Amino acid sequence: MTEDLTATYSEIKLIENKTNNEVSDVSANLTRNNMLRNVRPGQNVERYVIQLTNQGDSFRGRANIQVSVTAATRENPLRFNIGTLRIHSVRASLTEHSNANNVDYTIVNRELRVSPGLNALFYVLDIEYTGQYRIGGRGFYQGSFLGNSSYLAMNLHPTYARQVFPCMDEPTEQAVIKFTYNNVEFNTLLSNSQLEEGTTNEFRAIEGPAHGWGMIAHNFLNINLPTANVLLHARPGLQTQDAQASVAINSYFNNLQEWTDKDYFTIHLDQDGRLNIVALPDVSTNWHSLSVIGIWEPHLLMEAQHSIKQRKTAFYEIANAIAKQWFGYVIHPENWRFEWVVSGLASYAAYEMMRLFQTNDLIEDVTLLDVNTLFVTDVIQESLLRDAYVGTEPLEASGDLFNENDIRDHVNGLLKLKAPALLRMMRIVLGDPDQDFIQTAARSLLNRRAMDTVHSLHLVDAINSDWLADGNHDMIDNVHDFLGQWKDIAGYPLLHASVRQGGVLVTQEHFSFGTQQVRNFPIPITFTTSVVPNFLNYHPSMVIDGSFTIPVIVGPEDWILFNIQGQGYYRVNYDDILWERIIETLEDPETREIIHPLNRATLVDDALNLARAGKLHYDIAFRVVLTMEHETEYAVWKAFVRNMEFLRKRLLPYVAVNELDPDIYLRMVRRTIHAVEEELGFEPELNLLEPAMHTLTRGLVMEHACKANYDPCIAAAVELFWDQNNGEIVNPNIPHEIRPAVYCTMVREGEEDIIEALEERLNLENTLYERLVILESLACSQDGDFIMSLLEETISGNTYSIEERSKIFAAVAESSYDNAMIALNFMSANAEQIIEMYGGLERFEALISVLADNMADNDAASQFQIWRNAQDNNLGNSANVAQRAILTIFQNLNWNEANIEEVYEWIDENDASTMVLSFAAFCISVMVTLLNH
Repeated sequence: MTEDLTATYSEIKLIENKTNNEVSDVSANLTRNNMLRNVRPGQNVERYVIQLTNQGDSFRGRANIQVSVTAATRENPLRFNIGTLRIHSVRASLTEHSNANNVDYTIVNRELRVSPGLNALFYVLDIEYTGQYRIGGRGFYQGSFLGNSSYLAMNLHPTYARQVFPCMDEPTEQAVIKFTYNNVEFNTLLSNSQLEEGTTNEFRAIEGPAHGWGMIAHNFLNINLPTANVLLHARPGLQTQDAQASVAINSYFNNLQEWTDKDYFTIHLDQDGRLNIVALPDVSTNWHSLSVIGIWEPHLLMEAQHSIKQRKTAFYEIANAIAKQWFGYVIHPENWRFEWVVSGLASYAAYEMMRLFQTNDLIEDVTLLDVNTLFVTDVIQESLLRDAYVGTEPLEASGDLFNENDIRDHVNGLLKLKAPALLRMMRIVLGDPDQDFIQTAARSLLNRRAMDTVHSLHLVDAINSDWLADGNHDMIDNVHDFLGQWKDIAGYPLLHASVRQGGVLVTQEHFSFGTQQVRNFPIPITFTTSVVPNFLNYHPSMVIDGSFTIPVIVGPEDWILFNIQGQGYYRVNYDDILWERIIETLEDPETREIIHPLNRATLVDDALNLARAGKLHYDIAFRVVLTMEHETEYAVWKAFVRNMEFLRKRLLPYVAVNELDPDIYLRMVRRTIHAVEEELGFEPELNLLEPAMHTLTRGLVMEHACKANYDPCIAAAVELFWDQNNGEIVNPNIPHEIRPAVYCTMVREGEEDIIEALEERLNLENTLYERLVILESLACSQDGDFIMSLLEETISGNTYSIEERSKIFAAVAESSYDNAMIALNFMSANAEQIIEMYGGLERFEALISVLADNMADNDAASQFQIWRNAQDNNLGNSANVAQRAILTIFQNLNWNEANIEEVYEWIDENDASTMVLSFAAFCISVMVTLLNH
């Protein structure tokens, strides 16, 4: 190990040995440049009148700003954030109608400082400036599809208003804002408010925060009217892809109005009388503007026959985007440290709307998604994984955030998952599942704080307003104290359960992949036993913040399970006796079914993460995993794939360097896949209406099994790939859910004709989602020259859209160890071009994190650190994100040193034959397919 690597290990150990407060301080030093307020005290902007004129590749702006100051600060310069705007002139007057004169101004650290020299309390400024259009869906930007300019848009959340006009753009700084857009050569112009009477480009003034404004000008078609005064716009040629989205929008919009108890069209008197939802072909971003929403096309539109995985993603993204009309615009954070409140409420409400949409009380509809399962797997368990790293940030920062880099890092971070997860847990703590005090709190905030800011205390007060009156205080006495522990401390607890005479002793510690000082959390306890198993009631029986003996007798043959349906934000470990009984129950196909699928998923998720953290022997974790041979449920397989991928990625370079069995991980797949292969198969039966969740399971498992080189999976891919009627083209009838597995397998295993056939198929695809499936599959190639050329295409020309570029890079980094190294070298050599062509720092930093997850051994870690420490690394404002990524990399390497040999030896020593297709059958299948081709 190099000296630099050793130094980084020492840095991690230093962090691990500190208290939680000190950890937060160290993490803050890594991720924050400063937390100084950059808006002038004593200054208030009352009104902005902004004119923006299109000039082709840039825009000209004129800002008329009415500003007042206090007597104590009137001698100080006026100050405005201007980002990268170029100021040409500043004039000032004392009233709106008096003559304006040129005044002195300076620009310091992207801040305009104006000295009117009049010593007054009120000014009217007239500022002329120019700005450059941006890409990536932020600020004032030009949208495009495959090189063709297709729309012009303005999306200012969270700190991009300063890139469009001189402003004070903190959430607390509300003003009356009016926009006029000149020389915009598109048929349709949409914005927050109604057009002024008799105009086509001037919008009425409405009050709100600067980041809540948006605009989209386009030549798209109005392809549907999902419900009254809600319009859906998209590119020409997509009129047949709106059915699913239109039905979902109708349900979400009308149910949200009822759920929030706030009529959408009364938010502002002068708001646009319609809600416009636009399918954007090139970017995926969050919109918080009123009346206009941009949603990435693959997250909105789909063919009649489509992937259930796409439907799952789209249904949530649509719901979340609409929810932000209330949570993000009607109420917004007092400071960006409180973003978790509105973001969490939006996501929480979105899943509630999705659940209502996917519930049919009259008939059993197998085509519907199990939203509770998706919330546990995609939100709670994913958040628990990310939140276990040393150096993660608390949900609520300890101080106000003003630096643009800090704000971007925070609002796009873990809070998107952790906030709704904690709100769900709060709901079950405050009342039984039929009582939703989060909903009543949301209603209270929307009505009492309408068009105003909120912080966490407002949320607490809103919960208390109904919860205290209800009188149901069995679990907790104080909402503020309960919530405070969870939002102010990074990470979460681990609950230990052990059988004792007279009951079950439960204790807790602070869970982490490193070492953390014990900090007790108030944990809502739910449990059931094998004596009278009840997995439907996940209302807690108590809340504990230390050690406690639960007075329940667990007999010699009995088990007890905690955290019913995985609704709590914590993990659970059991003593050896209980683990043994649980494993015995899971090993029997009949008794296994007694345990709820979400608890089976939680057992797999907890066991593998406990072993990863050194809290459980891998012998126990792997015995839990091997019971998967009886499993077909999506939630359990999702937990398996998420965690076993971590092992697979690290075993492959380990066996290569040490010349060990290259199929070591494959042996685990062979032992766990039996039920899926037998009951679901690798291809759905024709003319059979299959449950949507089974379809999801097949796609998930097949993709993982083929990646692990499971022979029957590869045989199925080979058999399905070519069109039986024309052996030169890709089979257009491959089921949508398994296309990623089939395409990726063929690219990885096949020759150049495979790639050529897929590239031809790419030109025929009429949906951007299916186009993306092909592009990500090309990243599976093990031809280094091809991979490099693929990456180079992402920063040259207009072959791909912005979102496709970042998706291709991520797919390359995740596809194999060698490709991850190519991706690292490509990023280190082309950081500036990637930032420019991929749409800015937000995507660039997300890809740094993807790279970090795939730096699987010392050599990879060393190369990453060399890049981070290089003088010419071109990381700029992302240097701190890269430094935090190094901490992640070396925490994972710490696992390698402690566990990789044990993991290899356990699999090697505990191998066994399983009921799978024989290798002979595989060879016959491949030969027949090749002969037909």
